[in-house]
Amino acid sequence: MMLTKDSINWAIDFIQNHSDGDLFPRILEINAISSYIDDFVALIEGKDLTQFTPGACRRFIVPKDEISYRQATQLDPQDSIILTSIIHQFGSGIEARRLHNNIVYSYRFSPDISHGLYSSKTAWNDFWKTAYEKSRTYEFVLYCDIADYYNQIYHHIVENQLHESGFPNQETKWIIKLLNSTTANVSRGIPIGPHAVHLLAEAAMIPIDNSLHTQGIDFLRYADDILVFCDSSQSAKIALAKIASILDKQQRLMLQRHKTKVYSSNDFRHLCNEMIEDRPINKDEDKILKLIRKYSNGDPYRTITYSEISKEDWESLTDQIIGKIIREYIDQKEVDYIRLRWFYRRLAQIGHPGAIEISLSNISQLSPCFANICAYLASIQSISAEQWVYIGEQLLKLLDSQEVVHNEFFRLSILSLFTKNEYINHFSYLVNKFPVSEPFARREILLAAYQNSAYDWLREQKENYQSMDPWQKMAFIYGVSGLPKDEKRFFLNSLTHQRPFDSVLIKWAKNI
Repeated sequence: MMLTKDSINWAIDFIQNHSDGDLFPRILEINAISSYIDDFVALIEGKDLTQFTPGACRRFIVPKDEISYRQATQLDPQDSIILTSIIHQFGSGIEARRLHNNIVYSYRFSPDISHGLYSSKTAWNDFWKTAYEKSRTYEFVLYCDIADYYNQIYHHIVENQLHESGFPNQETKWIIKLLNSTTANVSRGIPIGPHAVHLLAEAAMIPIDNSLHTQGIDFLRYADDILVFCDSSQSAKIALAKIASILDKQQRLMLQRHKTKVYSSNDFRHLCNEMIEDRPINKDEDKILKLIRKYSNGDPYRTITYSEISKEDWESLTDQIIGKIIREYIDQKEVDYIRLRWFYRRLAQIGHPGAIEISLSNISQLSPCFANICAYLASIQSISAEQWVYIGEQLLKLLDSQEVVHNEFFRLSILSLFTKNEYINHFSYLVNKFPVSEPFARREILLAAYQNSAYDWLREQKENYQSMDPWQKMAFIYGVSGLPKDEKRFFLNSLTHQRPFDSVLIKWAKNI
């Protein structure tokens, strides 16, 4: 079975609306593909997927907290579209084989263009709230965490589960080829970051979930967190031994020692309260969250425009109030970064500028929230051009700071802000950085050139096109769309392109 027009259309719309993952800047070139969506669909629909060789992914080290990191991956945009199309079209086969959603809470497949690939936006909170109530009837709870789960998943396990879930052979082979391309042909590990990959990880857990259930273990699971409810400490130890054995025999997985623990039911309920995201740190945060819910109708993905908000409500949110909330978080002995990231995502919904100053001046303490802070800064509404210039100045200072200089992901996140907002300005500074910058940084500077209408500078880079990596080439094609029509057509016609994404991007650039 081939990919259908509906699934490819849905994938493009989804990536344009929700990005290709939670960690990286949005791929601006998707806007071009969306403008010529029929042309792109025609090049993919009904075709043999083996002709679409996976492109070059990007990998960055991203902080989880103050001392731990994870390696995150951004797929080539054509690969993101194809993978999302496959999951949209065939993902229901995986969902049908999973245990009930009152046992397994993570990433329940239910595609909706407004909300994404998965059903519940409150699944994490629901998981811990259910666990809280369930623990009341037990004496102990065993908390297990699978060590480095995504990086330990064998590709043959994914392949077997896709076949069992009714995925056609061609689509299955393409997914495995994609996974191999992200691991340098090592047959273990799936990328962290892309939305669609979560369902592959859940598919790999199906045999483990079934074995736990068959052996009578009373458990709840969210991703790599497993909670087991026990009547005694002895039964908790027995359950731990069974789980360790199941993980080893099924997939040679191991439990993370420092997070796996047996809790008394009382202590466990304290843990549950700490894990719930919607847990304001003070009355001021509670007030802000209620105001955001008032205008978003409880939708955590809805962007609220300045014109929707009453003058009284907007003015009730001051820099002092928002700054005090963030200060209270970062002054904690152990900073709750899960909650703080969640709060930044809520601020990004409303785009109030109240967190600018405290965020930029405390970036070393807020580094695990860096991607969320950048998303927040990109969302800011109703500030003057002068304030944007100030933000740009502060961002440039951060680029030279010790916290940022040695972290590629931080530099990517900062530079991406200059691609989204012409008022941030300071493009001359970026131009001077271009010759000594890494490929990922050069890409952002090329995109910033388009945002700042620096087409004459872009013209000078044409002779360097052949030495650019694929991500820079995409950005350059996007940028030269602003050149005079005859000039850009002459240059773009000279390019050889075989991939549908590149072909449609070039067509868009010629005709815009």
